[in-house]
Amino acid sequence: MSGSRGSEKKKKAAEETSTEEDDEKMVAILMKDAKALGIIQNSVSDQIFPRIANADLVKMAWNLLYGEYHGGDHIRSIKLQN
Repeated sequence: MSGSRGSEKKKKAAEETSTEEDDEKMVAILMKDAKALGIIQNSVSDQIFPRIANADLVKMAWNLLYGEYHGGDHIRSIKLQN
């Protein structure tokens, strides 16, 4: 009986360690994302900033900028007409 309790404790400790490591990795990812988002927000002009101000993730801001300034052929043709 004590042998199975010992293995249960080890298993539980391993799961807690794994969860803590996952949490630390997630925090590191979120910190890098926030830093990159801040860099992008500080790099754009005051006219462009409101377009990305509500983006929570750097990917969202990047996609907004990419869609607006790179766009597809249809967007390019519209911009050329203006």
